[in-house]
Amino acid sequence: MSEIILGSEYHQILDNLLREIDLSKLPLYGENEIYRMNAGRYGKVKIKLDIERDNEKIEYIQDLYNKTNNPINCCTYEWEAKEEKLPKHFEEYIKPVILRFIEVLSTISNNNNVVLKFSVVDGDWKTSENTAHHLATKNALIELFKQI
Repeated sequence: MSEIILGSEYHQILDNLLREIDLSKLPLYGENEIYRMNAGRYGKVKIKLDIERDNEKIEYIQDLYNKTNNPINCCTYEWEAKEEKLPKHFEEYIKPVILRFIEVLSTISNNNNVVLKFSVVDGDWKTSENTAHHLATKNALIELFKQI
């Protein structure tokens, strides 16, 4: 039996993904809140895109580049949300979406050998609701890249 595979929501920002990122605009933020009362789903995520400034991480990436002699288009990821706003256990819904996005971005984008950093900086949750953080993360990334 064949499967139907829907296209990516990221087609909305394809032109922006192909464009070189104007580093003078950074940091940029994307935020999205999903509240579907009928389905009992809720999730809110705020993501920051900035230039990586941790010298150890940058040196590690440069060492990888020097060992392979191939251009390495890397990004970093960090959880910076305060525990009382968005507990760390929600990372299991958010991080995979960001990592998949970084994989796509790294194959089609040229960031002039600058290491970009994606950080989860804020969000919200509700105890009685099912999580919608994966969808809120996708929409936050789209919102972020609409600004580029």
